[in-house]
Amino acid sequence: MADISRRTLLSRALLVSALGGGALLGLTRPIKRKLATPPPPPPAALTAALARQRQLLSSYDQALASRLAHPGLVGLRADVAAHGNALRAVLQLYPGWRLAAPSAASGSSASGSSAPGGSASGSSAPGSSASGSPAPDGSAAPAVTLATLAAASRAAAAASTRACLDWPVTEAHAAQVLPLLGSIAACLSSHAQVLR
Repeated sequence: MADISRRTLLSRALLVSALGGGALLGLTRPIKRKLATPPPPPPAALTAALARQRQLLSSYDQALASRLAHPGLVGLRADVAAHGNALRAVLQLYPGWRLAAPSAASGSSASGSSAPGGSASGSSAPGSSASGSPAPDGSAAPAVTLATLAAASRAAAAASTRACLDWPVTEAHAAQVLPLLGSIAACLSSHAQVLR
């Protein structure tokens, strides 16, 4: 047998006792398993604002497809598309939105918000009847006029104003949401005036 020094024997004994103590301590402690809870959904006011924006955007697409004569219609549509991009950016701050994003992203990319080059695309959303053809449910889509666009802009502006005024100031992302909702409301109010 090989000679072993006292120093080596002592260091190995300490190592074995430390490993044994660690294993004993690990086996005597209860295992705590944390269950993952899904994050809360994003605020309903923001998702409703995004739904209003998508509806308004499809109305602008229908108006452009029907060759409705108004010189500022393309620029107004670009504003509405920018509102959608800004709302989606703010909604990314909420983890509940990020988990639902794959299903929401398919709807947002189909709405034709804006092209990657920065210019607004004139394509309409799938399922919307831009040329006045029957809607998927078989009913004829109502014709979009400047008056209906102005009324829709006024209604969306009023809803954005109400959401802005009702938003809790102590909410975590209020510094980003309040100015956005306020500027969307102001912009849509000016759209209603331009479309008169």
